[in-house]
Amino acid sequence: MTKYRVALIERPASWSPASPDDVPQEPGVMLETLGETDDLLGAVRRAVEYNAADESQAACRWAVVVEPGTAGCTWPSARLCTPLRYKVAAIWWPLGWEPQSPLDVPNCVWRARGGVEEQQVSYSQAVAVARGLNQQSIDHASATWYVVLAVENEPLSQTVSYDPSGLETSVQVRRLHVIRPDQGTPGDCSYCPARSYDCAQAEWTSLEQSATTVSKRALDSTNAAPY
Repeated sequence: MTKYRVALIERPASWSPASPDDVPQEPGVMLETLGETDDLLGAVRRAVEYNAADESQAACRWAVVVEPGTAGCTWPSARLCTPLRYKVAAIWWPLGWEPQSPLDVPNCVWRARGGVEEQQVSYSQAVAVARGLNQQSIDHASATWYVVLAVENEPLSQTVSYDPSGLETSVQVRRLHVIRPDQGTPGDCSYCPARSYDCAQAEWTSLEQSATTVSKRALDSTNAAPY
């Protein structure tokens, strides 16, 4: 199971964070640990609470969330997970599932094609978008439902390759978390054909998944990889 660590770094004197879980461009070294958990959102919540406290200001410290023991882009011994980015994704409306509110999230989440909003927004904006889209789905008996995704900062892995024509291909694998907002519930599975399965009784606030993104760009002759 993935473990997340809340670590302290030195807060740059002239740095102004864009969000409570933001990270300086050059975070320096990790100084000490506040705690570890297998709940990403719980770790981020603890980091945000620390960053907002007077203790953080007085000690010139800032809390970040990392996955220890995994090489990242910033530190070789830990992958930097904050700041989180939020998106809205479409899923298939499960057969027999009935929501109690527009913020409900079914325990069985099946990704729909072309369902990710590429624009990155704040958590409150993502929740508002999902609520509005789901209300439309309820009103018009749609087969699509929308959920909020939290995307971790650094990728799990990244590879870059080149072909002789000068085309660069970058492949990133990122960890996503389907979030069930505090106002949401699992909904009603009473009419689901699989209502006797364990998934109908599961309780979670975030569901871990991964996604692969592929980007391509043509390099000019001065930047093309040598062969």
